[in-house]
Amino acid sequence: MYFTVKPKNRYIEVKAKGNEGIVTFPTFIPGSYVIREMERNIVEINGIRISKNKFYVKDKFSYLIYAASPDQREAISTNDYLFINPPAVFPFQDKSDEYCVELLITWKINTTLKRKGNVFCADNYNEFADSPIEASPNLKLLDVDDNHAVSTIDEINIEKISKIVNIADSIMGIENKGKRYLFHFRRSDKNYGGIEHLNSSAIVIPWEAKEIERIFAHEYFHRLNVKQLIPADLNIDYETETYSELLWFAEGFTDYMSWQIVSRSNVVEPKDVAKGIANSLQTLTFPGSKRMSLAESSRTTWIKYYKRDANFLNSAISYYDGGLALALYVDMELNGKGERIDILFKKLERKYTAEQIFSTIRRLGVDIEDLVYSPAYEIIRTLEDINIVEIIDKGKDYIGFSLDDNKVIFVEDQSPADVAGIFPMDQIISVNGSKLLNFDQENDVYFIREGRIKFTKIFQGKSPGHSVKVKLDKVFPRSEAISEAKVI
Repeated sequence: MYFTVKPKNRYIEVKAKGNEGIVTFPTFIPGSYVIREMERNIVEINGIRISKNKFYVKDKFSYLIYAASPDQREAISTNDYLFINPPAVFPFQDKSDEYCVELLITWKINTTLKRKGNVFCADNYNEFADSPIEASPNLKLLDVDDNHAVSTIDEINIEKISKIVNIADSIMGIENKGKRYLFHFRRSDKNYGGIEHLNSSAIVIPWEAKEIERIFAHEYFHRLNVKQLIPADLNIDYETETYSELLWFAEGFTDYMSWQIVSRSNVVEPKDVAKGIANSLQTLTFPGSKRMSLAESSRTTWIKYYKRDANFLNSAISYYDGGLALALYVDMELNGKGERIDILFKKLERKYTAEQIFSTIRRLGVDIEDLVYSPAYEIIRTLEDINIVEIIDKGKDYIGFSLDDNKVIFVEDQSPADVAGIFPMDQIISVNGSKLLNFDQENDVYFIREGRIKFTKIFQGKSPGHSVKVKLDKVFPRSEAISEAKVI
């Protein structure tokens, strides 16, 4: 198929050439496990709707897409900037055909698609869909080295990115000669995240964000884990959910390796590395970790992790945090045997299954199978047993909820706040006659719920333990920290 694109403010006009018949607009973007219904952004189309995302069209047709997504997953078109994640804009017919796009602009254009004049092509739809397009009169291409560059309208410390890439390449063992890798990078006032692609990644970070280096490391390590080493059950389907029980490895182990990369490259202070890991481990001390395993957290990502609500910590876990915790355990155990976790990625088959991961790690002298299928809290207990983790607030006074300013954003199951009837979204207006929200053993609490002023008594209880202290010096130099408080 051949697409001609004319960007406008908030819209993208597309003229398409293909075969008369049905075109399909993706509902799902690989690497982001939620049905996004991108076809919702179709404003006009010369075709007959067959279903929510399928249209019968002539061999030449046109359509108009609303493009105002501020993150890296879909598309945005302004009067001076264009970013397209192709599945958010372009439909497919035969996915094995060549797909090309021509941009009717004079702006600078950066993409990993093959360039033919002002036309950019891929051999098939999968490659096309995995190659973002970025354009702007202010766009820069900042070389990291001969094989890596950053495409951005903003400023970034290229020296730090170079250190990250060099360390990551040494861990991954990738020969990159002749293979250009592109980081699409943009700052935003509120969005945060990244998504991996075949020869690139797209990263959006708030202006005040402090984890720039780690998200670069995370997305770049996906060049190996997910793009070269691929979960066998992670089949691409642009229309329906693809269920995998391996996201704890694909994402969680990658998250752990991102901390290793920024630590070894000395672009993040050891205390910040330890604090970040402690914060991830802390999430596994809540009730959800006693109800859900790593495998289950992977399978339910479509309805749990990607649709997190105020009760998430009570009902589920993050496979990022759980996988990171398990990777830490594996690295600690391998370290005691004179190895490091790096060796694992050199021994896996290109398409790996859970059993292949287990058997590979087992041959290295570590057994993790039970920890993957048991409630994730067992990983924290195991890390406690080997003196990596210490829960330091168990039995201390606590109320059992989290606040954003004075708004309740989380209530822990069976906590004093739960017993007293506190509900997410309640606004606490006074505690014991004061708006300072300082709690004693017995507390008179006034709060607003749905516009009504209410009263309850909260009696302090004993914390089940959520403050995590980590000692990581065996695998991270000079790394010791305590997690940030999540609940009062």
